[in-house]
Amino acid sequence: MMLDGVMLVTRCVFEPASEKPGILDELNLQWEQLRVLWRLVRDRGWISVQQHLFVAQKIDEIGRMTGAWKRSLPRRTSQPPATTLED
Repeated sequence: MMLDGVMLVTRCVFEPASEKPGILDELNLQWEQLRVLWRLVRDRGWISVQQHLFVAQKIDEIGRMTGAWKRSLPRRTSQPPATTLED
């Protein structure tokens, strides 16, 4: 799953700007899934709370960077420009 995230980052670098928001949304989903899986690993006792805290902080940091990348992209306007009625 982590490799999937790396592949999405690489793909996003080379895609046109219009495609990046969707890829970054998919990437955010990957980070959320990783959070859940690591929480499960901790709950099962396979890692310590301290180990989980370390991993969770790293995933949060990556998530913040992904969000900042998305916010830095130019905004798309989904509506066509308004037309005025001139007689």
